[in-house]
Amino acid sequence: MTPDETARRVAVLLPTGFPQLATYLLPSEMARPEPGTRLAVPFGTRILTGLVAPGEAVPAPVGTTEREVLSLLDESPFLPESFVGLLLRASAYYFAAPGELLRAAVPGRLLELGQASFVPTNRSVGAEPREGRSAEVLAALVEAGRATQVELSERLGSRGLARALRALLDEGLVRIPSEEMKAARPPLTKSWVARGAAGDPRLARRPKQRNALSHLVALGRPASATELRVAGATPAVLAALVKDGLVAVVEEERPADAAAHALPVRPTLPIVPTSAQREAVEAIRTALAGGVEARFLLDGVTGSGKTEVYLAALEASIALGRQGILLVPEIALAPGLIRRVVARFGKRVALLHSGLSDGERAAAWERTRRGEVDAVVGPRSAVFAPLPRLGLIVVDEAHDASYKQAEAPRYDARTVARVRAHGESAVLLLGSATPSMEQEQSARDGGLVRLVLPDRPTARGRAAVEVVDLRGEPARPGDHGRVLFASRTIELLQGAFDRGEQAIVLLNRRGFSPSLLCRACGHDFRCGSCSVARTYHRRGERLLCHYCGDFVPRPRACPACGSEVLMPVGFGTERLAERFEEVFPGIPYAVLDRDAASRRGGAARVLADFESGTAKALLGTQMVAKGHDFPNATVLAVLDADALLSFPDFRSAERTFQLVTQAAGRVGRGERPGVVAVQTARPEHEAIAAAVAQDHPRFAEGELRFRRTFSYPPFSHLLLALWTGKELPDAEAAARIGRAAITSIPRLRLLGPAPAPLERLKGVYRVQLLIKSDSREALAEAGEKLRALDVPPRLDRDPQSLL
Repeated sequence: MTPDETARRVAVLLPTGFPQLATYLLPSEMARPEPGTRLAVPFGTRILTGLVAPGEAVPAPVGTTEREVLSLLDESPFLPESFVGLLLRASAYYFAAPGELLRAAVPGRLLELGQASFVPTNRSVGAEPREGRSAEVLAALVEAGRATQVELSERLGSRGLARALRALLDEGLVRIPSEEMKAARPPLTKSWVARGAAGDPRLARRPKQRNALSHLVALGRPASATELRVAGATPAVLAALVKDGLVAVVEEERPADAAAHALPVRPTLPIVPTSAQREAVEAIRTALAGGVEARFLLDGVTGSGKTEVYLAALEASIALGRQGILLVPEIALAPGLIRRVVARFGKRVALLHSGLSDGERAAAWERTRRGEVDAVVGPRSAVFAPLPRLGLIVVDEAHDASYKQAEAPRYDARTVARVRAHGESAVLLLGSATPSMEQEQSARDGGLVRLVLPDRPTARGRAAVEVVDLRGEPARPGDHGRVLFASRTIELLQGAFDRGEQAIVLLNRRGFSPSLLCRACGHDFRCGSCSVARTYHRRGERLLCHYCGDFVPRPRACPACGSEVLMPVGFGTERLAERFEEVFPGIPYAVLDRDAASRRGGAARVLADFESGTAKALLGTQMVAKGHDFPNATVLAVLDADALLSFPDFRSAERTFQLVTQAAGRVGRGERPGVVAVQTARPEHEAIAAAVAQDHPRFAEGELRFRRTFSYPPFSHLLLALWTGKELPDAEAAARIGRAAITSIPRLRLLGPAPAPLERLKGVYRVQLLIKSDSREALAEAGEKLRALDVPPRLDRDPQSLL
């Protein structure tokens, strides 16, 4: 490699699973682009869009060819160097491929190439006929002069086409003109605008065209095809008007309207902040004005007005010429917060989440990148919103495990937010009524400045919490000793309905029942690929595995013994809805669970129905316990408060406390008092007792003592290594090799390897090794050694679940 070639090397971040940055050569005539600029580069048989990465490029391995960049796609950086650096830092910390972080951060549509044309070069003239597919493709290109891959595919078929084009490019027989390579843009929408008079004589005998033009003239602005359809303007009618010059086509970037995804506007009274709210806002405002990094924990009881503090903090950031991100743990929470943010800040608000269409997300993301919005609202991935003047990051319900992504790249948005706030001298504000033990200890150690909201802003106090002890409650015949609705719970719910109030019922399992059981032989219809029973869903009459997604129709008879006596065991939200109809006939209800939220706009419709009073009861999983504000809801029932306590995870008690406490905060937020029924068979458990008392300090004292004793976070750092195999011995052998590779690293404590609590998922066996350390550097060293193994494990740093 010559000095000139070394100087021409550039490191490129590609949107692939490639485990490191790729190295390319800049053409001699191309000036070195700045980090964050998009490039078109060859990758295998494809052409990809990549980002120039900061730092020096690593030479390609001996024996490999360093390929040239094909085209520069931006005149100035698409993203700032600091943003690309954030992605690379997250990639290294979480042992993830850099491209996985890029795909999580940037909409795929903006990392695509526009349609490029291929043209034959001078070398193709008189070239020796080529064999096979390449010869056929070259002949077609020579004949046509230029063609896109789509055009070639229509003529020659797609089989082997990409590989043939790649080979022709590598040999210099075809090229892609640089002017043909365009970076993708958000989708454009078409509209039509009048350019002629409604009485144009050419339309005297064309009534459809005359009506369409008259409609456009009357509107006096561009109109969409949907608007014009009411005037009978079919595509053919519009095409004829355009041909005659009476109508012009206008292409505009699709508007990204956050308000379209908000809950309906509801009347609200002017908010008078409490002294605690004013003090919290003033502390945040002072930090923002200082222009340096600051971290706060807004520790406020449920209903204490944390959202108002968030909005006031955002207002202060905007007043200083900066912008803000508001993170929520679930997409289902975004519509309610969007309503309040839009009401406060108008149209300069963007919504970013995976539930948007590709076009909507790309348009909102581009508005954000160009600095056309002041605030971005969204779940986990919105932490990567490319605001150019970031001043504030708010993490609502900051204790929630949903901020940690369960699949690759396994990043935690809270950690990314902390690193980003540090790098951009921004304020980080974590808000929760039940801070995680890590956040609690950080506040005690001074890493977070605690701001306390001890009371609700109205005279109405928090809801009263009643323990409904299930140990003495008779079970209904056919429920096999399980109690769904205790008599006291029914009494409280019926009282709310009789008074014209609303109620919320929480059961943290979806489906009809957790399993279907043959009463004759005990067959439980386990998933063939996973070590769990399939959940019975009455909707669709199917048995569904919630881990791999495989399902089978509900059989009429047991496949093991032929018995037709098949019995649903346990309760899910579908069965809860069926029983609710029996116990409370005529009471309209809505169901909010993962099934409802997975449908486009489903969660927003459910919440709107409950808020408007169309539904008198809201039934659902833990999604009903997160951050909602329903003034007319006065009774809430937690039907199985013990469910999480049996999970083999050191966070099970914390999750139980948080769920019950958060649920209790959903009622009694209006003028009427609230009451919460907590059904439990373990009322003496500390997590249940502290949640009933709504006493976070009490729970934290005991939980932190347990964590310190057994060296769990926040008193250690964790890395979970998981090996998989078609056969259990293979996974176990690989895990033993992995353990041996890191035993010499000091300050590590190794637990395992052992079969994972969910031993088999998606057809493979799972064996895990839990690595504890008080040193992040030691964990990083262990992770890099494990990644270098011949059979590397899946690595999850700072895991939120050990299942």
